[in-house]
Amino acid sequence: MECFFSRSFNGESLPEHNIDPHWSWWFKNKYPTEHELYYVLFKWDGSSNIVFTALRPSTSWIPDTADIFLANALKANGLVREIFKLEDNTFTFYEGALITDLIKCRGKAKEAVKSIPNNCLEFLKSELAIVRKCSGKEPRIIAIGREAQRLLYKHRRELGIESYKRRNEIPWIYLHNYAEWQKKTNVRRGEVFQEYVKQIREAIAKAKPMRTNC
Repeated sequence: MECFFSRSFNGESLPEHNIDPHWSWWFKNKYPTEHELYYVLFKWDGSSNIVFTALRPSTSWIPDTADIFLANALKANGLVREIFKLEDNTFTFYEGALITDLIKCRGKAKEAVKSIPNNCLEFLKSELAIVRKCSGKEPRIIAIGREAQRLLYKHRRELGIESYKRRNEIPWIYLHNYAEWQKKTNVRRGEVFQEYVKQIREAIAKAKPMRTNC
């Protein structure tokens, strides 16, 4: 069964895919390395049962300000820790809670997402099973963004989170600049960050174990 996002790819897999050659050259020279590297912003530590699910992967291969904002807020809540570690050809920034995507490939950013493709759904179910087995605890899921929340609710039966009776019960957090989300102006970065840390803490408190009878 073909993934409906695969139609938007032309077979290229390089980070420079569909980027103007000028900017491709700029990135390669701004972040020079002796060998080709993979950058992993978040790595699961094998013990946390907290799972953050975004809609789909970012198109960026270098973390942007929104990514680092999220990382530091998670760190402030004790959910991830800095490791900044190079192993073989992979450089990892943070380790801790599982941060994953509902849809595993990017596709077109504006392509409508009505449901999670079957292959992606099965992959996510496998991830959750691994979290359950390795952590010894039931996974607790938090959506990153409203669209992720909507899809989690739509597939709640397949995922085993039927304890959420209404969509708004599923805990969720924002991803991008908090001041923009709240339509605020002239805010202090420190104050904005503390609000974000609080939002994540409250979302964790609301997250229910997948199987409440376990």
